[in-house]
Amino acid sequence: MDARLRLLMLPITALLALAPVALLAQVPPAPPSPPATPGSPATPSPPTAPAAPAVKPAIEWKQFEYRCEGGAKLRVYLHNQTAKVVYKDKAYLMRQTRSADGDRYSDEKVVWWSKGNGGFLQEDTPDGNGEMIVKGCELHKPIDAEAKPDTVSGMVSYLSRIALPASAIIEVQLQDVSLADAPIKVIAKEEMALGERQVPVPFELKFDPEKIDAKHRYAVRASILVNGELRFVSDKAYPVLTRGNAAHVQVLVKSVTRSTPAAKP
Repeated sequence: MDARLRLLMLPITALLALAPVALLAQVPPAPPSPPATPGSPATPSPPTAPAAPAVKPAIEWKQFEYRCEGGAKLRVYLHNQTAKVVYKDKAYLMRQTRSADGDRYSDEKVVWWSKGNGGFLQEDTPDGNGEMIVKGCELHKPIDAEAKPDTVSGMVSYLSRIALPASAIIEVQLQDVSLADAPIKVIAKEEMALGERQVPVPFELKFDPEKIDAKHRYAVRASILVNGELRFVSDKAYPVLTRGNAAHVQVLVKSVTRSTPAAKP
């Protein structure tokens, strides 16, 4: 009986063994990768943005305006050893040449020759006697010269822990202190009521820049009065404007010691 059963089970066991092979045969294989061929290009990487071209700084020209004979205007632009001279809608580009006196610029046809604050424009000839184009030119002003300050500003403050009344008056002066043995010359001053403010208090002094001499020394002083009585004063001068000093300054005032009146006998 057992032998007959084993004979009947043999075909079934064989079928079960072959089933996974049949299932795998039904799954299509993945397509193979194409073989690399010699010299084939690699996959290109994303393009990189080109580097920005270097920007050359603009040439800075110093500009000067001249008034010439007959009221004619002439303008000169200077950069290193190059000059551009503009006269009557004509522009001459020149290079600086050797000169025993003054500054000489030439384009080998026309020469601009300046001496001090004067100059002339002339045809350039070997003998130096070319026809005069315009003469008697005097420097009017550097057009782009740095503007002179016309204001001194800053703050007035003190260290004492004292609240001043609103009626207190702050006085600030711009002084010419060049001469030690001469009276102080006041260039500008400002008086203002303290009001509801407390220190530091800003100030601004307006003045005529033509009154400022680069050879002189200038300083700011400040004081505070209460009911006409001096209560605070700056004990030193604060230099401004010339000799490398700025037009903005912090002024510190100190308390004035008040004398107590003697008691009546």
